[in-house]
Amino acid sequence: MRRQLGALTVTLGLAAALVGVGAHRSAAQGQAHMVAGFTQLFVSPAGEPYRGKPGDPYPVALWFKQADLNHDGVITRDEFRADHKGFFEALDYDDAGYLDGPKIAFYESKVLPDLFVTSISRQQRRPGAGTPGIELANDVPGRDGAEFIRVQGSLAGALGGPTNQDAQQIEGARGPLPGLNAQRKARKELLGAAAYGLLQEAEPVRAADTNLDGLVSKAEFMAAADRRFNLLDKRHDGKLTLDELPQTVSQIELAQQERRGKK
Repeated sequence: MRRQLGALTVTLGLAAALVGVGAHRSAAQGQAHMVAGFTQLFVSPAGEPYRGKPGDPYPVALWFKQADLNHDGVITRDEFRADHKGFFEALDYDDAGYLDGPKIAFYESKVLPDLFVTSISRQQRRPGAGTPGIELANDVPGRDGAEFIRVQGSLAGALGGPTNQDAQQIEGARGPLPGLNAQRKARKELLGAAAYGLLQEAEPVRAADTNLDGLVSKAEFMAAADRRFNLLDKRHDGKLTLDELPQTVSQIELAQQERRGKK
């Protein structure tokens, strides 16, 4: 992926790549990760996609193998940082030291169009989008990337139906019974890369822009690497093992589908 990405951006130039390369992907269908037989998708902590075919191990194993530079079965902090550095440099095609709007747009529209292009389309089509009860990621503390939507209240409430507050006066299935102090659990929907990553970040590249200036510097990207390593290093021993990593939402769903298929 990185060698192909680097050759693509350097040889053709970013503008040409944005127009032509990857146009064969059917982003409008939201199924690009199934092209050429690939049915599994993992997005690394740095934001790099890894894809697998039916019957293959979930592609987190592919990322782990690449990031484990000395192949000793663990990823150290230095190796984790090197993985982030390599992907940043692949996106930073002109060695400017930062990722600006066009470079980030290239990542979202050409490297992972099946996630980001279709997520934006779904978000724009969503009933009630922009109404109370639906909160975009930029408004959710600790969550960056406009593809993550959290429904704070009932979607029905956003569309004019009864909310939890209204339901205190309504008995039965339309809401909790009065006096029980019951609340429906806030619905959460993961869009963008959230369902395919270890840390459920909607857009890992944009998430590194901590000063919100629209640019991702190399220093910001490496600082994000350190934060992510700390979150994943549950044993606090300075290294990651494959069995220590959390499963992605997609990985869990694939395992459930496989179990149902065997019944």
